Amino acid sequence: MPDPGRVTPPAAGASPAVTTSTARRHWALAFAAFFLIIFAWSMAAPYDGTPDEREHIVRAAGVAAGQIAPPPAAAKKGTGAFQTVPGGLVREQCWQFKKEVSAACAQPPGSDDTPTRAGTGAGRYFPAYYALVGAPTVLWPGWSGVLLARMISALCCAALLACAYVVIRNRSRRGLMMGALVVVTTPMAVHMASAVNPNGLEIAAGIAFFSAVIPLLLGPPGPRRGLIVLVGISALLLAVLRQTGPLWLATAFIAFAFPLRRSNLLGLLRDRAAQLWAGGIVLATLVVVAWSVRQQTSDLGNYSADRLTYGQAALREADRWRGYLDQIVGVTSWLDTRMPAPPYLIWQLVAGALLLIGVVWGSTLDRWRLLVLLGGGVAVPSLMQIALVNESGFVTQGRYMLPMLVGVLLYAAWIAEQRGFEIARARSFTRLAVLLLLPIQLFCLAYTMVRWQNGLPANIGLSSLNPLAGDWHPVVGSVIPLLSASLGLVLFGWLVWTTRSTASDDPTPTIERSDTESTELFRPAGTHLQSAGAQGGLRST
Repeated sequence: MPDPGRVTPPAAGASPAVTTSTARRHWALAFAAFFLIIFAWSMAAPYDGTPDEREHIVRAAGVAAGQIAPPPAAAKKGTGAFQTVPGGLVREQCWQFKKEVSAACAQPPGSDDTPTRAGTGAGRYFPAYYALVGAPTVLWPGWSGVLLARMISALCCAALLACAYVVIRNRSRRGLMMGALVVVTTPMAVHMASAVNPNGLEIAAGIAFFSAVIPLLLGPPGPRRGLIVLVGISALLLAVLRQTGPLWLATAFIAFAFPLRRSNLLGLLRDRAAQLWAGGIVLATLVVVAWSVRQQTSDLGNYSADRLTYGQAALREADRWRGYLDQIVGVTSWLDTRMPAPPYLIWQLVAGALLLIGVVWGSTLDRWRLLVLLGGGVAVPSLMQIALVNESGFVTQGRYMLPMLVGVLLYAAWIAEQRGFEIARARSFTRLAVLLLLPIQLFCLAYTMVRWQNGLPANIGLSSLNPLAGDWHPVVGSVIPLLSASLGLVLFGWLVWTTRSTASDDPTPTIERSDTESTELFRPAGTHLQSAGAQGGLRST
């Protein structure tokens, strides 16, 4: 009798089965790669170096000090709340939106722990994220606390992205979804993941969620415990991190649940873990909605400059999408650091090609699902912006749509794989994405470091692009972030480059194991389970 859990050698031509130890090794390597890339940005950035970071740090420090639900007040642009935090965290802006000015004019965070009342636009936000990252900012309110808070956020994002990598590596039949992972992990996604800002964790959760929910709901029946756990965790995060989370979850449900594979639906309805996770997500969503009503989180403040008709607002919003697309790739710092045009064009062409592949290879139902996802990620936020423009102004940014739009590209890749996109072409696309896009990641970091350290003159030249020079430098120096990012990108590129397709013309390998191993992590979609005593019978968990 074969040992429980033993992986039977596959037939000739079949892809090797993935053991738990192999999956864990892949996860550890991917986690290291993503953390090195993300934390490089964390180390490189000045205090309040990303959009609204000081606002979120003040909120995090307040939550960590027990100020969970401060009274709503006109703390910033008519919204937000006041929190009492260590004085070393309260710093005024002097260089944001002035791209020619370096961060040298700013006072760094200090160790002053004098209780100081500070207004923050994030003061009404749901406290879950801030409870996660806030303690270091209260215990060590100088650079140590800020970097530790950033590191906690970076660790969480890296863990989610590593899970997405393992799922895609083991569930992607032809390797095209791995190329999609490279595309959706944009410099802006990494930039936000490096900061104290729930938007970064939301983007990472969106990538993990769609990487798992697509094979869970649309893939062939098979082992799903790991997928359920990842979908549950990432969906729970999406529900509580920002107000748009319930919209992303509802859109994904509409897109993938109708029509659902009957075998998947029945299996999920009977699965106790799926029931518990679904109940937890619904409960968390209701709690967040109740919090939003009580704390008036829908009051975004007043940034409006003009009174516009709906038609005027619609035309302006349509024109702003050119900027949104660049922001999705990476308009960094406080949206005041725009790279030269070629990196944006290259990234958008690769993303557009992937979407086109999905549309061309997809069926009518596939295209309908893509349309629903695009509607949730593009049309709904734009319509909301148009409707509220005279109350709040144009406050939408490209990064806000990223948690939903990553699902569009991941699903486009899934479509092409399921409809027979050739393995050789999928491998070529994925490797081309590595060669074209990962260098842009490093260039974007270096370019943003130049902006922070020296400012960007109006007539910038190649001689100005020296990330090791300037009148301001990161607290860890300028070399360490660049070295960390380089190592992480090389490791990530190697992991993607060496990923093998699981597709095969031969029957899929048989895996023999006991019921006690139902928690094994992320087995390939085509893997069938066979009990030790069965002769040719198939059983799924």
